Amino acid sequence: MNRTMIQIVGLIVVPVTVLLAWNAGASRATSTPTAVATIDLPKILEALDESAAEVERSRAAGDAFQKELLARKGKLDGLAADLDDFRVGTPQYADAERALKKASIDVRAFMGLTDLREARTTQRAMLRIYNHIRDSAAVVSEQEGYGMVILDDSAIPIAEDTGDVLGEISSRRVLFASPTLDISDQLIEYMNTQWRAAHGN
Repeated sequence: MNRTMIQIVGLIVVPVTVLLAWNAGASRATSTPTAVATIDLPKILEALDESAAEVERSRAAGDAFQKELLARKGKLDGLAADLDDFRVGTPQYADAERALKKASIDVRAFMGLTDLREARTTQRAMLRIYNHIRDSAAVVSEQEGYGMVILDDSAIPIAEDTGDVLGEISSRRVLFASPTLDISDQLIEYMNTQWRAAHGN
């Protein structure tokens, strides 16, 4: 290829390259940035009517547990007192002793199963509330034009006496978030309105 041809090709290639680079830059410049919002999860959980209802359910379950436990312990105390009515070594004493041991095992089993059942119920409730928060955040974001909602953990202080400071630091995802990005109050209002409508309040 002679020098003249090279010059002609160069004159064509350079403007085309510049034009392509300008178009790419212009495309980036005119693209709409993703709108980001943040939420304060502890604040939301504390303010939700749904969370308050779960706290009340848990309190009622605790009261019912204590009432049943007192009744079972009262029966246990009665069986223990029955032993005094019989002489050691008699069939009556042996029967009363077996009844006392069975009642004692039943009380321990009742306490263990109740704790396990309540823990599972609480976990399911918290997961349900979290999923509701996530779904509601999606609705609010769709209404307001947010492309992403993130949990703002920068507001949660790390205690100086924590056992794993580096672990706490590495688990954090947000170093700073402007308060203007926070939609917690908006999300709380939306969720509480939905909750009250669904429960006739």
